[in-house]
Amino acid sequence: MSGAAGEGHRPPDPLRARFAAAAAQHERHRLAACERLDTLLDEGTMMPIAVGAGVITAAGLVGGQRVMAFAQDVTDQGGIATADQAAHMAELLARAQAAQAPVVGLYDSGGLALDEAQAALAGQATILHALANGGRRRVPHLALVFGDAIGAAAFAPAMAHLTFMLERASRLYVSGPDVLRDATGELATAEALGGAMLHATTSGIADRIFADEIELLFAARMAIGLLVRDVAPSVDPATRVAAHLDTLVPADPAEPYDMRELVQAICDDRAWLELQPDRGGGMLCGIARIGGRSIGIMANQPIVAGGVIDRAGIAKATRLAALCATCRLPIVTLVDSPGLMPGAQEEAGGIVAAGAALLATVARADVPVITVVTRRATGPAWLMMAPRGAGGARFAWPTAEIAAMNAAGAARLLLRHGDDAVTREKVRDYAASIADPVNAVASGIVDAVIRPADTRGAIALALARHDAQGSGRSLPHPDPQGSGTLKERDRNG
Repeated sequence: MSGAAGEGHRPPDPLRARFAAAAAQHERHRLAACERLDTLLDEGTMMPIAVGAGVITAAGLVGGQRVMAFAQDVTDQGGIATADQAAHMAELLARAQAAQAPVVGLYDSGGLALDEAQAALAGQATILHALANGGRRRVPHLALVFGDAIGAAAFAPAMAHLTFMLERASRLYVSGPDVLRDATGELATAEALGGAMLHATTSGIADRIFADEIELLFAARMAIGLLVRDVAPSVDPATRVAAHLDTLVPADPAEPYDMRELVQAICDDRAWLELQPDRGGGMLCGIARIGGRSIGIMANQPIVAGGVIDRAGIAKATRLAALCATCRLPIVTLVDSPGLMPGAQEEAGGIVAAGAALLATVARADVPVITVVTRRATGPAWLMMAPRGAGGARFAWPTAEIAAMNAAGAARLLLRHGDDAVTREKVRDYAASIADPVNAVASGIVDAVIRPADTRGAIALALARHDAQGSGRSLPHPDPQGSGTLKERDRNG
């Protein structure tokens, strides 16, 4: 345990009673709300704004960057969402929007106060409106769900740009087992209705799930650092060469390979925060740094169905694109896909509409998109994964094939009109044109063919060129004369 409870520094006066009342939570092997905030924020930076009504609101720093945070407190009235609690949270959200500071919500409540009827409901509506308005103003909202988020209270963490949950502890649903049984006769457990695993694998609400609270809070600190501090010093050379990438793509075009090797090779210190790793395995999404610059990553995964893109993968990528739009992060796409998942079920499920939504989200994000095609980029896969964006770049490996349709399919269509020498020559020319990425450069849809080992350097250079022209970031750095940038506490030491 860290912070005021674990290291003995004196907590702010309004929180002393909360730290003293944490024993009940410790018996359940859980942290109290005040301890969660203390662990999340840099040491000594937590400044309480309001304490009471089942919530603690505070300002503080994470890695020297200013954030606003609230924590529902189950040791105070069960954390039930009352009108007073909503008023405290609304005040915090107003401050966050005025300062353009990220909002971190620590959710742990049994739902709305039923005895307050319309007042509690109106208060929740105010919170949801403020969160939605903050998104429009490019103020990111991170939701950390430690316990229950039930009924109308489930909407707030579901609206967040990033949502982290705890295994076997977090539950997020509109109607619980008793309500469901009374209304429909259906029997289901709370875990089946809204457990963390459900939201990590099926609904897509949970971006990550964690085994314990400390692990979750440390991941939240990492995410905040990536989303808010857009450029950070790095000892990992931007031009680092990864020679093993030269042999990453197999000679056999049907043989898969793990795209995670490329993702890790291009990221600073080979580290990234993968999002929704248990859903839509054909698409990899996450946030990281390249050359010290924060970026979002979306990549096809050839070891899952050959990199075919399904609806779950598109949903992941769309969520990442929205996050990058809010935080003004460039997007790096790594492409190796033959296209969209075929089939009546996918078509009826709206895969075309989902793909169009991804395209629109990236276009509205107005951030640079830097694309690297490693092997295949066919038809819709190229359109969704390789939009240029504002000031982006497109690169291809020597193994890249970019076309409206794969060679075999195109050949069947061309040969449908005959098997004469002219038609066969057209087929050979078409196959040769898509097998040589130099032709893609000549046509203007790719900027350069690069050696795979130099991929990190090419991306870093494209990012540096964009930043030199002005990135348009909307989240300001802290004023050294104001709340300041404090030396970050070493929480691993």
